[in-house]
Amino acid sequence: MINKTMKVQTKFIIVFFILNLLLSSFYLDAWENGNTSSRALPIITYFEDGTFCFDKYQDHTCDKSFIDGHYYTDKAPLPTYVVLPFFGILVKTGIILPDANGSLFGEHIFLLGGFLTASLPFAILLLMAFLAIRNNKSSFSPVFLSMLPFFGSFIFVFAGTYFSHILSGILLLSSYLYLKRDNFLVAGIFAGLSFLCEYNLAVIFMIWGVQIIFRKKSIKPAIYFSLGVLPSLIFIFYYNYHFTGSPFEMLYKHHTFNELHKNYGFSLPSFTSVWGLSLSPYKGLFFYSPFILFFIVMAFKPVIMKGIRYFMTSYLILPIIIYYFFIASYFGWWGGWSYGPRLLLAVAILLTFEGIKYLSGRKFSGTLFWIITGFGIICTFITKATLSYSIPTEIANPIPDMIIPHFIRGEFNPNNLLTMLFDTKPVYAFVVFILLFAGSVVFLNFWYSKTRSQKSLK
Repeated sequence: MINKTMKVQTKFIIVFFILNLLLSSFYLDAWENGNTSSRALPIITYFEDGTFCFDKYQDHTCDKSFIDGHYYTDKAPLPTYVVLPFFGILVKTGIILPDANGSLFGEHIFLLGGFLTASLPFAILLLMAFLAIRNNKSSFSPVFLSMLPFFGSFIFVFAGTYFSHILSGILLLSSYLYLKRDNFLVAGIFAGLSFLCEYNLAVIFMIWGVQIIFRKKSIKPAIYFSLGVLPSLIFIFYYNYHFTGSPFEMLYKHHTFNELHKNYGFSLPSFTSVWGLSLSPYKGLFFYSPFILFFIVMAFKPVIMKGIRYFMTSYLILPIIIYYFFIASYFGWWGGWSYGPRLLLAVAILLTFEGIKYLSGRKFSGTLFWIITGFGIICTFITKATLSYSIPTEIANPIPDMIIPHFIRGEFNPNNLLTMLFDTKPVYAFVVFILLFAGSVVFLNFWYSKTRSQKSLK
């Protein structure tokens, strides 16, 4: 009987993952964007010419470094190296073929990159959230609680897009979870890998290193953590030296944006950036991930009651506050063309995951939860169906000024599986996506509720 129950649970977990992978891959971004192209072009030139220099394609991206007369990506390297071997397999097996001009550059690299570095990690993230709360004694469904906050966030908009943030976020989350278990070596390994996806995240794990010493009153755990980070640091030193001639000089410093040539673009935060990254409808974290605000309001009083020591040694609170002001001090804090504060996406993953865990063990207003996540899902889904992340920087109120007008005019996103595979009209594809999402949530919740009822009867 126990084996039968375990088999049912395993089947549920597999189906939960597959359905969420399908939902996160339904919209795969094939648009040529400066950010995604900067990661894709080194892969293309590597298999065409055996080099990561992309001089012949440099017009396809503004995100590039100019070193000794040649153009290279300015991005952190891991998302490129994750996709490179898979792209190579597709080229070697003839699944991807050069065009008439002998070029491998095309939408396939963006689709593959979006799937491997965003869709797949997003589905894993939801599975991690579900597994973390499935056994909690809560009257609220863990299916709803693990899925809706993520789908109702700007995090989901970047699922299926070849950016680094979802991959770096799940690596940072993994580091955080191992840190809480006092597995400092493994935590350091994941922290280093998150750094290789997104350089800014070094701020967080440097703070973690100091906090470890204070919490454990010993330097030994911090040394283990540092040893975990070390391989990634050695790699980035070699990577920097190979391209810039100095292990301590990153390619980012050679960006074609002049603002990055001094202090890598950092100065001091301003009122505009602090407001813009918090509550504003421009790039506000709490506006584009309303569940996070719900979590913070719910947890505020209990956290305050725990005192200053808890605040200073929490692996979640202090590092994220400092990181927030760090990003607010960046000259491009708004993140360029994007939906929501994409430079805060990795910490949004951390906060959403912890919020889900926190609420799963407590009573809260189900009505308020549905209103908040419902608002987030509506905003996220109409964005995904129209402009996705491609929001011009100068648009102060993206949802009323651009997204809703595009939605009303029926200007829908063709980068979806049904349109790309079967030439289905994008508006019909969006309807199918809504039905698929609603059906998946209802089906998974019904199956889980039935399984839990049977388990409790036994």
